[in-house]
Amino acid sequence: MNRREEYYEVFARHEAGDPLHHVGTVKARSVSDAKVFAYTLYDELKWRDMFVVARRELIWIIAPA
Repeated sequence: MNRREEYYEVFARHEAGDPLHHVGTVKARSVSDAKVFAYTLYDELKWRDMFVVARRELIWIIAPA
């Protein structure tokens, strides 16, 4: 199957209860690939938690002009 690439936003935090920080963006064909790319690119700070979310799943509160 030939999937299209899409953008995934990467969020992480250092300690339980800390706010999430947006640490970057990856482009991938699947969630599995996005997880690998995010970990490879952004784990230099040894985050406690790291999350990826497809950009299309984000809900805009204030949309860019």
